Amino acid sequence: MKLRPDFHESWDAADAAFEQFLTTVPERRQQLRDLMARTGGPELDGSAQSLNDLSDWSIEFGLSDQDDGMDWRPLWLYWPTPEELALKHNPPLPDRLYRLWELTGIYLADMYLAHDPTLQWVCWRSNGRIDIKNARFLLDQGLQYEPLDPLQVGNIGIISAYKGVYQPTALNLNNKPPDRNRLYNWYTRWVNQRHELYETKPRSWQAAPTGRKANKRIGHHPGDFGQNHLP
Repeated sequence: MKLRPDFHESWDAADAAFEQFLTTVPERRQQLRDLMARTGGPELDGSAQSLNDLSDWSIEFGLSDQDDGMDWRPLWLYWPTPEELALKHNPPLPDRLYRLWELTGIYLADMYLAHDPTLQWVCWRSNGRIDIKNARFLLDQGLQYEPLDPLQVGNIGIISAYKGVYQPTALNLNNKPPDRNRLYNWYTRWVNQRHELYETKPRSWQAAPTGRKANKRIGHHPGDFGQNHLP
């Protein structure tokens, strides 16, 4: 049974978006640091505490309605067509909120990769045809059912909180504050549990980040794909 590539038109399209995403990672990394410096944010030193520092700044910046000076959209999110947007009750949210989401997620991914360089960015294939993880841009840690999803974890609730502040309609009332501990909690939990996970669960890796080989999992580490883009 053929796997479905999430919202992408085909697996070729999903793989192409993934490859394009990887080429942007170094630029995104620098954009985050430049934006934080321009807006008075803290310097990020790669420590676990820096995740809370990043969260505090992200919340302040995200809810301030400042311009980030950028013009791009995350490739791993579905963007509604104008016709679909016309059916929504609220106006679309600023693209900068989704850019902030990606920038935060990439920093978290770098934290994972720095702690364990055997992790690999992949365009994920799962066993299930309609698995929600299919075609997501994930970090394969050698566990068939437990990839790391730093891009999703990067959403610490700023978008929902923004809706509550700027679009407080009856259909969209959300007073829940962002979770400033989310990045720190996810990362430190993984650091503390990874050895037990690796020792108690069967290991296998996606044989390639994209293409037909990506549909196969192998019982040994496939080697560096050369796509992690760490400094």
